[in-house]
Amino acid sequence: MVIRQKNLIAFQLYYLMLVEFFIDVLHFPEVLRYVLDVNAIFLAILALPKIQIILKDKVFKYFNSYVILYMVSIVLFSLARSTPAGRVLWAARNNYLYIIFFICCAYTLKTEDFSKILKNVARFQVINFACALFEYFVLKTSGDNLGGMFGTQSGCNGYLNNYLFIISAWAVVMFAQKRLRLSYLMWILVSSVTLAAVAELKFYYVELALIIVSSIVLSRVSLNNGFILLSAIILFFVAVQIVGRINPEIVKFFSNIDNVTSYSRETYGNTAISRGTALAQINDYFFHGDKFRNLFGLGFGYCEESKSFAWANSNFALRYSYLGYRNLSVSMLFLETGYTGLVGFVAIFVFLFIYAQMYKDSVEKGRQYVYLAQIVSVLAIANIWYNSCIRRESAYLTFFVLAGLIIALRNAQSDAPDADATPKRMSIKRHRKRRIKFVR
Repeated sequence: MVIRQKNLIAFQLYYLMLVEFFIDVLHFPEVLRYVLDVNAIFLAILALPKIQIILKDKVFKYFNSYVILYMVSIVLFSLARSTPAGRVLWAARNNYLYIIFFICCAYTLKTEDFSKILKNVARFQVINFACALFEYFVLKTSGDNLGGMFGTQSGCNGYLNNYLFIISAWAVVMFAQKRLRLSYLMWILVSSVTLAAVAELKFYYVELALIIVSSIVLSRVSLNNGFILLSAIILFFVAVQIVGRINPEIVKFFSNIDNVTSYSRETYGNTAISRGTALAQINDYFFHGDKFRNLFGLGFGYCEESKSFAWANSNFALRYSYLGYRNLSVSMLFLETGYTGLVGFVAIFVFLFIYAQMYKDSVEKGRQYVYLAQIVSVLAIANIWYNSCIRRESAYLTFFVLAGLIIALRNAQSDAPDADATPKRMSIKRHRKRRIKFVR
């Protein structure tokens, strides 16, 4: 029996989208969650023979080298600071397993494989919507405890938000590129707006606005983009009606700019560190102006916590976990790796955005996935400040979509008459209207 790597990648995503519901609602054992880790590690092992290809990729060799250097240097520097190896390993699991999965996807899948898997991910919205209705009307859950197919554990709506912005971006981009029916676009957006209302995902509406604006700005002007703008206006009024009936507090929230400003600074539930002032608070609480700690943090793995493995628990977490610093990626990254680690991590998404902008006109087949990766890279950066999902299992979805950029470029290069040619990039200093093709 031959196990194809593309099937393991598809399994990783489909399993991710169901396992939390099985654990939280159907009371399956929590150990099932770690099947994702095992599968991701297995994929990484299978990708080892491709390391030379990864490091010598004509377009992405510098990017790939940077990503690997970033991960290795953070780990080695933390070990040099005497952080226990078990905690460093757990921190690597929480931060870098998704990036390794991203590289595996980029150098395993073809455009056709990526397209098929992503379509199936969007089709899970039917299951997601049904699960959410069951949780809302039968289990009487809402807000932070309503995650649709992502379960009912506190904070599961963060996973839901991650899924909603990905399928919304996919639907908008596919429609803009004339690859999706208007009726299917409206199903995705209306169902997502409804779920965002019952799960109290205020930030999703900001993300949706970013998706629509980015899609129009980044892609060429077309009739479908005009339809998107018109649909967005119609959807806005529909959304106000839906949200007003389900959760009128959200409408009141966006009706006053002061509410939005205070929201970024407020603390809530078990989180004493706010989104808008996380860096300043951490500096006040723990770094006390120390320049070395501001630059490099307390150490990778120094602040880790695990409910399943005692060896992964740090003394810091036992003492300060009540602050909820692990609920925001920005606070966790800054605490453990300082400005160096935080900026280095954000740079991954910035570089992907720049690569997409430089090379998107070099791609004929799969260009929509370049646009999609560009939009998702922006949303990923925003979510570093919004929640912790870029450090949790839902990040597999985010990094899978980002891998579409490399997949599209690599497959376009292999389809060119000269397969060894490097795709021409757009000059940043020159006008971008000229169409760019591969070197023959």
